[in-house]
Amino acid sequence: MRTFFYLTYKLYEVFDPTLQDMHYIKLYGTLTEGLEYAKIVLQHLENGKNLNKKNWYIKCIDGLTILKSQLTKRELIYIEYRRHNICHMFQNQYERIQENYKIKYQRKGIDLTEIDSLLKSLLLEFGSDRNIDEHLKNKMKLTITSLYDELIRIKKEE
Repeated sequence: MRTFFYLTYKLYEVFDPTLQDMHYIKLYGTLTEGLEYAKIVLQHLENGKNLNKKNWYIKCIDGLTILKSQLTKRELIYIEYRRHNICHMFQNQYERIQENYKIKYQRKGIDLTEIDSLLKSLLLEFGSDRNIDEHLKNKMKLTITSLYDELIRIKKEE
Protein backbone atom coordinates (compact mmCIF):
# COMPACT_ATOMS: atom_id res chain seq x y z
CA MET A 1 0.00 0.00 0.00
CA ARG A 2 2.85 2.35 0.83
CA THR A 3 4.24 2.15 -2.72
CA PHE A 4 0.77 2.61 -4.21
CA PHE A 5 0.21 5.82 -2.23
CA TYR A 6 3.74 7.06 -2.96
CA LEU A 7 3.33 6.59 -6.72
CA THR A 8 -0.10 8.20 -6.63
CA TYR A 9 1.18 11.33 -4.87
CA LYS A 10 4.23 11.61 -7.09
CA LEU A 11 1.97 11.54 -10.16
CA TYR A 12 -0.12 14.36 -8.68
CA GLU A 13 3.06 16.45 -8.61
CA VAL A 14 4.39 15.70 -12.09
CA PHE A 15 3.71 13.24 -14.87
CA ASP A 16 6.42 10.66 -15.39
CA PRO A 17 5.83 7.76 -17.80
CA THR A 18 7.86 5.31 -15.72
CA LEU A 19 6.02 6.22 -12.51
CA GLN A 20 2.74 5.97 -14.42
CA ASP A 21 3.61 2.45 -15.54
CA MET A 22 4.51 1.42 -11.99
CA HIS A 23 1.28 3.03 -10.76
CA TYR A 24 -0.82 0.83 -13.05
CA ILE A 25 0.95 -2.25 -11.71
CA LYS A 26 0.31 -1.22 -8.10
CA LEU A 27 -3.22 0.03 -8.76
CA TYR A 28 -4.30 -3.22 -10.38
CA GLY A 29 -2.63 -5.29 -7.65
CA THR A 30 -4.18 -3.18 -4.90
CA LEU A 31 -7.70 -3.43 -6.34
CA THR A 32 -7.47 -7.19 -6.91
CA GLU A 33 -5.18 -9.32 -4.75
CA GLY A 34 -4.52 -6.51 -2.26
CA LEU A 35 -8.22 -6.09 -1.54
CA GLU A 36 -8.70 -9.85 -1.22
CA TYR A 37 -5.70 -10.13 1.09
CA ALA A 38 -7.04 -7.35 3.32
CA LYS A 39 -10.35 -9.23 3.62
CA ILE A 40 -8.53 -12.39 4.73
CA VAL A 41 -6.49 -10.48 7.31
CA LEU A 42 -9.66 -8.86 8.65
CA GLN A 43 -11.26 -12.30 9.10
CA HIS A 44 -8.29 -13.31 11.25
CA LEU A 45 -8.62 -10.13 13.29
CA GLU A 46 -12.34 -10.61 14.01
CA ASN A 47 -11.77 -12.28 17.38
CA GLY A 48 -8.60 -10.37 18.21
CA LYS A 49 -8.13 -7.60 20.73
CA ASN A 50 -6.28 -5.14 18.50
CA LEU A 51 -9.21 -2.89 17.60
CA ASN A 52 -6.95 -0.32 15.98
CA LYS A 53 -5.56 -2.81 13.47
CA LYS A 54 -9.06 -4.18 12.84
CA ASN A 55 -10.35 -0.64 12.23
CA TRP A 56 -7.42 0.02 9.84
CA TYR A 57 -8.33 -3.01 7.74
CA ILE A 58 -12.04 -2.14 7.77
CA LYS A 59 -11.28 1.36 6.47
CA CYS A 60 -8.79 0.00 3.94
CA ILE A 61 -11.32 -2.49 2.58
CA ASP A 62 -14.08 0.11 2.52
CA GLY A 63 -11.87 2.64 0.71
CA LEU A 64 -10.60 0.18 -1.88
CA THR A 65 -14.12 -1.13 -2.47
CA ILE A 66 -15.36 2.42 -3.05
CA LEU A 67 -12.43 3.16 -5.36
CA LYS A 68 -13.07 0.02 -7.39
CA SER A 69 -16.80 0.75 -7.61
CA GLN A 70 -16.10 4.25 -8.98
CA LEU A 71 -14.32 2.81 -11.98
CA THR A 72 -16.33 1.66 -14.97
CA LYS A 73 -15.96 -1.79 -16.49
CA ARG A 74 -13.92 -0.39 -19.37
CA GLU A 75 -11.66 1.57 -17.01
CA LEU A 76 -10.97 -1.56 -14.96
CA ILE A 77 -10.24 -3.51 -18.14
CA TYR A 78 -7.95 -0.71 -19.31
CA ILE A 79 -6.05 -0.71 -16.00
CA GLU A 80 -5.57 -4.47 -16.23
CA TYR A 81 -4.55 -4.22 -19.89
CA ARG A 82 -1.99 -1.52 -19.15
CA ARG A 83 -0.59 -3.57 -16.27
CA HIS A 84 -0.25 -6.61 -18.54
CA ASN A 85 1.51 -4.62 -21.25
CA ILE A 86 3.97 -3.23 -18.72
CA CYS A 87 4.70 -6.55 -17.03
CA HIS A 88 4.85 -8.88 -20.01
CA MET A 89 7.17 -8.32 -22.94
CA PHE A 90 4.91 -10.24 -25.29
CA GLN A 91 1.24 -9.65 -24.64
CA ASN A 92 -0.87 -12.18 -26.51
CA GLN A 93 -3.61 -12.93 -24.01
CA TYR A 94 -5.92 -10.52 -25.84
CA GLU A 95 -5.44 -12.10 -29.27
CA ARG A 96 -7.86 -14.57 -30.80
CA ILE A 97 -5.25 -16.79 -32.42
CA GLN A 98 -2.84 -18.09 -29.83
CA GLU A 99 0.73 -19.32 -30.30
CA ASN A 100 -0.50 -22.92 -30.45
CA TYR A 101 -2.95 -21.87 -33.21
CA LYS A 102 -5.96 -22.44 -30.98
CA ILE A 103 -8.74 -19.90 -31.15
CA LYS A 104 -9.37 -17.97 -27.95
CA TYR A 105 -12.74 -16.30 -27.48
CA GLN A 106 -12.67 -14.97 -23.93
CA ARG A 107 -10.38 -13.59 -21.28
CA LYS A 108 -11.58 -14.02 -17.71
CA GLY A 109 -15.13 -14.64 -18.93
CA ILE A 110 -15.29 -11.53 -21.14
CA ASP A 111 -15.47 -11.90 -24.91
CA LEU A 112 -12.30 -10.62 -26.59
CA THR A 113 -14.33 -8.55 -29.05
CA GLU A 114 -16.03 -6.81 -26.11
CA ILE A 115 -12.63 -6.10 -24.50
CA ASP A 116 -11.37 -4.73 -27.81
CA SER A 117 -14.46 -2.57 -28.21
CA LEU A 118 -14.27 -1.20 -24.65
CA LEU A 119 -10.57 -0.34 -24.97
CA LYS A 120 -11.09 1.32 -28.35
CA SER A 121 -14.05 3.36 -27.06
CA LEU A 122 -11.97 4.64 -24.15
CA LEU A 123 -9.13 5.63 -26.47
CA LEU A 124 -11.53 7.29 -28.89
CA GLU A 125 -13.17 9.24 -26.08
CA PHE A 126 -9.92 10.52 -24.56
CA GLY A 127 -7.67 10.52 -27.61
CA SER A 128 -4.54 9.00 -26.05
CA ASP A 129 -3.19 6.88 -23.22
CA ARG A 130 -1.81 10.04 -21.64
CA ASN A 131 -5.27 11.63 -21.55
CA ILE A 132 -6.72 8.45 -20.04
CA ASP A 133 -3.98 8.58 -17.40
CA GLU A 134 -5.04 12.13 -16.49
CA HIS A 135 -8.73 11.21 -16.49
CA LEU A 136 -8.17 8.26 -14.14
CA LYS A 137 -5.84 10.26 -11.90
CA ASN A 138 -8.43 13.03 -11.49
CA LYS A 139 -11.29 10.57 -11.06
CA MET A 140 -9.55 8.63 -8.27
CA LYS A 141 -7.78 11.52 -6.52
CA LEU A 142 -10.36 12.36 -3.84
CA THR A 143 -11.02 8.75 -2.89
CA ILE A 144 -7.33 7.82 -2.74
CA THR A 145 -6.44 10.97 -0.79
CA SER A 146 -9.27 10.39 1.68
CA LEU A 147 -8.31 6.74 2.14
CA TYR A 148 -4.67 7.64 2.74
CA ASP A 149 -5.56 10.35 5.27
CA GLU A 150 -7.90 8.00 7.14
CA LEU A 151 -5.38 5.15 7.27
CA ILE A 152 -2.66 7.51 8.53
CA ARG A 153 -5.02 8.88 11.18
CA ILE A 154 -5.78 5.37 12.43
CA LYS A 155 -2.09 4.41 12.38
CA LYS A 156 -1.21 7.45 14.51
CA GLU A 157 -3.73 6.34 17.16
CA GLU A 158 -1.72 3.17 17.86
